[in-house]
Amino acid sequence: MKPQISELINSAKQLGDFSDAEKQEIFLTIKEAKARGLLRKQPDDRCLNKYINLANYLLRTQSAEEFTSALNQNLECLYVYVALVGLNCITTTA
Repeated sequence: MKPQISELINSAKQLGDFSDAEKQEIFLTIKEAKARGLLRKQPDDRCLNKYINLANYLLRTQSAEEFTSALNQNLECLYVYVALVGLNCITTTA
């Protein structure tokens, strides 16, 4: 079961917080990647930005157990996930 956005926000608050500029950079990067067709269930590509690679990892593992584990361990993954949900790339139960 995918975590709800409210759960992710609470988790992010416990782990720390990025500056608004960093959160905006993540969102804009994922938005641009979607527009360019770079979001796919593909393995890491060293030519892509780290946020795009994280997004592709989440897309690839969204139905696997490691998906939730990644969200709980990595603050960047939380914000990438929120961007993916916000851009309708991943559906959520929220």
